[in-house]
Amino acid sequence: MDSDSIREFYAGHPPDLSRITEVNKRHFRLLLPNGRFFKVKDVIRTPVDLQRWLIRLSPLDVYYSTSTYLNPTLVSPRPRTASEYWGPGNIVLGNDVAFDLDRQPLSILNLERARKDAVRLLDLMLEKQYSPKYAAFSGSKGFHLVFSDRDTGLEEDHRSREKEIIVRRKALVEELTQKGIRIDTSVTVDTRRIIRLPGTLNSKTGYCCQTLTLEQLRAPVAEWLDALDRIEGHRTIPRFGWKPLSGHKPAIRAPHPDGEANVGYTTYITSSVLGTKGRHAVLMTLPKGTLEGTVRSLSQAQQVYDLTDIYIFELPRSYQVICLKTVQRNRYQKILDSVRSPSSGQLRRYDRVSLRMGPLIDQNMRELEPSARFVTLLECPVATRERTFVSRGHIGFLEKHGFITLVHPRIHGSGEFKLVDAEVRL
Repeated sequence: MDSDSIREFYAGHPPDLSRITEVNKRHFRLLLPNGRFFKVKDVIRTPVDLQRWLIRLSPLDVYYSTSTYLNPTLVSPRPRTASEYWGPGNIVLGNDVAFDLDRQPLSILNLERARKDAVRLLDLMLEKQYSPKYAAFSGSKGFHLVFSDRDTGLEEDHRSREKEIIVRRKALVEELTQKGIRIDTSVTVDTRRIIRLPGTLNSKTGYCCQTLTLEQLRAPVAEWLDALDRIEGHRTIPRFGWKPLSGHKPAIRAPHPDGEANVGYTTYITSSVLGTKGRHAVLMTLPKGTLEGTVRSLSQAQQVYDLTDIYIFELPRSYQVICLKTVQRNRYQKILDSVRSPSSGQLRRYDRVSLRMGPLIDQNMRELEPSARFVTLLECPVATRERTFVSRGHIGFLEKHGFITLVHPRIHGSGEFKLVDAEVRL
């Protein structure tokens, strides 16, 4: 991002301070284009107060303190001993319960996994009677959840008070990590930490760090990501996108003699695991009902048939499902029958399933329908992933189209995958 585009963005987008309590007691820090941090010397009371600094300095990233201070303009590192001078800038008045959750590397899949981590954390914190201040997409690899501190009766002495907060945060973090929640523990425990400010740009992607309603947080990332503010032309978040392979073109036929043009062309990937004897990856089509109902049906099949991770994609009239686990035909048939997939009849008739993933185009190569769009992932237990064979070719298919898959220790097949061109009557 260049300074002009950053300045232009902030001229039309004031930072979002609506969810930040006691703003005038917060410390604000900016990462400048020269790589240095700048401490804002003013007391910030309104979005306009901070917006002036953002337009003036065009910072790459903007942060604020999770703690409130007696004098936020004079914040400095915590003194190492009680005997050192603790000026007003070192007196912590309170501290938000803040969490940073992300999954690496950056991809739509890992972002969806981080979102599910965030939802699970939210539910656990609500059970513990913590009140959420806000949830936010960080603009890159994950999410922030910030809660009000429910603990009252903290020590009056500022040194003892800060120490007590740290002890309580460590206990909370230990409890959450024991329940399998993946968080950056230092953000929650360290009272001197800063986190990205909602309504400001993330220099890694050009996306805006943006608050989400709890309903948005519970919805798949693909449903709201494209609606967020961002600087166009910056780095995109890797996701599944149909990219024609080298030398591969749809087999366009001549127009029908009667002049009809109500046909389209598209490309399918087959379930066959090349290089094995009669094994299939579990591919299927499901009718376009509610996503919740589809997830519920697939989750049940995942448990019953010990399936590995299930990737759900969306077309205008159907969900396309890819599970990399390889199975024999009879087992495959039982799985398809159990979820009442239309692909069941296809397997009976042709001994394989063909799944449409590419766009639908007409005879003039105009796109009539987009390629499949990733919606969400149903993760399997780690033990299932470690003991189950998956298709090397279908992993390659996803990666060829820009989709970063999870790590699977047991893989077989030749590494190739089979695409089928088809004419579709519209």
